Amino acid sequence: MLRSYVHIATFLALLIGAAAAQADIITAQGKSSVVNGDVTGARQAAIRDAARTALMQAGFDLRSSTNVINVTEVNDQIRVSTRGQIQAMDVIDESLQKGIYQVTVNADIRDSSIHAAECPVAPYSKSLLVTAFNNRKPQSVRVGKLYNAESAIAQTLAERLYPQQNLEVQTQPELTLASGNRLLSNHYEVFNAVQLVASQYQTQYVVTGTIEDMSMANPDYFRYNSLGRTGNRVGSTLKSWVGANPADIRERQFSFRLMLHDGVTGTRIFDKTYSTRGLWDADYTAATGFASPGFWATDYGQAADKLLSQAALELGQKALCQPFMAPVKVSARDSQVYVLAGANSGVNVGDTFNIYAEGEAPFANIEHFGTMALAPSAYKKLDHTSAQLQITQTYPGYSIGTFDAPLQPYLRYMAVAH
Repeated sequence: MLRSYVHIATFLALLIGAAAAQADIITAQGKSSVVNGDVTGARQAAIRDAARTALMQAGFDLRSSTNVINVTEVNDQIRVSTRGQIQAMDVIDESLQKGIYQVTVNADIRDSSIHAAECPVAPYSKSLLVTAFNNRKPQSVRVGKLYNAESAIAQTLAERLYPQQNLEVQTQPELTLASGNRLLSNHYEVFNAVQLVASQYQTQYVVTGTIEDMSMANPDYFRYNSLGRTGNRVGSTLKSWVGANPADIRERQFSFRLMLHDGVTGTRIFDKTYSTRGLWDADYTAATGFASPGFWATDYGQAADKLLSQAALELGQKALCQPFMAPVKVSARDSQVYVLAGANSGVNVGDTFNIYAEGEAPFANIEHFGTMALAPSAYKKLDHTSAQLQITQTYPGYSIGTFDAPLQPYLRYMAVAH
């Protein structure tokens, strides 16, 4: 009895002291039109619409601002910011009627203020580019004809990073940067490629990845005739009855490695391998492809769905905890600078940023793990300058500001949030 009272008291204390930290399960609907027969695209758009609706239901803040320069109104903005962050989201119902794809989701939404103490970051949207994955076992995608997995996984992650996370996401599902070799042969080539791509697409972070395994537990299962497949299923059932190996012969692996790179240096700041398994319970002749409605309907697809949501959440949180940075272009004609981040990133007139100059670390072609590897021609670094930038004008994709100390037009600079 005393233990029960202790449990009740503890529970009440948690309710009173940490009510704000509880997550809310919100049910929301989203819909999208099917354009040119693209049912998969309509489904993903409907899920994004449902996610936005769920976030709005959880609460939002409205802020209006008018930017005035020299007694001239530059722009008038109304910004809507949600108070929550989606931790997980499950599709509980979906339908396609008269060219409209509609989904109903349960979204687990956590108050974003909870993470403020864990991850104090400036309220700016960071830019991120998701590239296609490299498949280390191409033969493992034959069953179901999941040949589009390299691009579809990247696209799915991108769609789950936005709007669930406060990130500006670009995708290049045909661009593969990750190497299939986990060793050093292409290690630094990836670093250099990341720097080039980040500069080309003006993005702060680049996501790469490799598909590690999508193999069937019993690769021969789909080569058998119907009698052979029936015999295998019966054998698996009998084994489970006698306590032997209960594994279902339709079991399939899903494992991928996900990496987040800093665009300035190319360095990995997040590197994790995710793994799960599920039953490939589609018809043995089915050619679903990856991320199609038929794929998501399988037990294997549902397991992959949950794993991809977890990966997107962890990747997004890692990116959000990094400092906000944006490239700066110095005008040689006047004292203005152009920052490649604007109102879409949350930058406002009057905001101030520290200025860092891109430099080079004093080493190259160093030895790693006893093997001389071809390192980048120069390791990048950022050197703090005495200059401070103040924003005077904002536009959707860029901003204009002035600085209070000399900068050199021929050097590369980054604006970094305080």
